[in-house]
Amino acid sequence: MGREFEPASFKEQDRLNKNLLKTTAGNYIRLKSAFYTIDGKDYGLNKVQDRLEDGLIKLNDNSYSPFDSIEKVQEDDCFVATAVYGNSHAPQVEVLREFRDNVLMQNKMGRAFVNFYYSGAGEKTANFIKEHLPSAIPPIRKGLDTLVEKYRTF
Repeated sequence: MGREFEPASFKEQDRLNKNLLKTTAGNYIRLKSAFYTIDGKDYGLNKVQDRLEDGLIKLNDNSYSPFDSIEKVQEDDCFVATAVYGNSHAPQVEVLREFRDNVLMQNKMGRAFVNFYYSGAGEKTANFIKEHLPSAIPPIRKGLDTLVEKYRTF
């Protein structure tokens, strides 16, 4: 997956209410657009965080875990979606991250696809599209737009 960071302790978190997680290096990662390793297993976060002030994070499987149980954080990059929409924080890219966390990461085949994508295939595909097939961006965008709309109404 993306770059790995160690999260700062819960007491050091000063921007969680702004959807930002502070790392031990002092930089910030978008809270909901990262993977979290807890007890050796990777999780995304649930989009509804209702117990952060208690030091608990809600995982994408709807369980809660103490914030300080996070072993590492992996900043994710949505390579193809970013190439298609031109911005890693475009609203459509955020929806596709939710789809990844709430749908794909919930079953074995989906997790296998996500692992394959973040093993380098996604970045290579995005680079190939940008460098050699920019004319493919509009039809890819149309397909992703359809997925985004269907997921939003799901």
